[in-house]
Amino acid sequence: MASWQAQVKNIAVALAIVGGLWMALSLGIGEAVQVVIDPDDLSNPLDANTTAAYGGDVDFIDRIATAGVFVVLLGSAGFGLLTTSTGNPPFVNTLIRYTPVIVGLIAFTAFSTEAFELISGDRDWSTYSDATNGYILFLTSMMVAGLTSLLKK
Repeated sequence: MASWQAQVKNIAVALAIVGGLWMALSLGIGEAVQVVIDPDDLSNPLDANTTAAYGGDVDFIDRIATAGVFVVLLGSAGFGLLTTSTGNPPFVNTLIRYTPVIVGLIAFTAFSTEAFELISGDRDWSTYSDATNGYILFLTSMMVAGLTSLLKK
């Protein structure tokens, strides 16, 4: 990877960590985990602020993207608790290795309007909650990181 590509990817991943951490802390770690595991649990419903942060409804793509937040935060760029290793099943190593591309493609296909609004500088940050802003910062940054990962020479 060219030097500029590596720098852009590293900065994008760092911004993704900031956005993802901000989102998770704004929602509450338990709420963010519940989004991934079972947002429709009637015995433990999501907080109204959590649902609002996801645009009023948590759907499948939000659950996958939020799982991506945890993989990035727990991965080698974040807290370093998830790493590739010969002791891992191959699919775990693949998921960890390609997280920027996987989450980046999710962001591109499902959140392109919000991502390009942020990239172009047209996002009105004050219109949205901290959790929503962190989520979109995470997704947009992962889209940039994924794109630069795909631009390897």
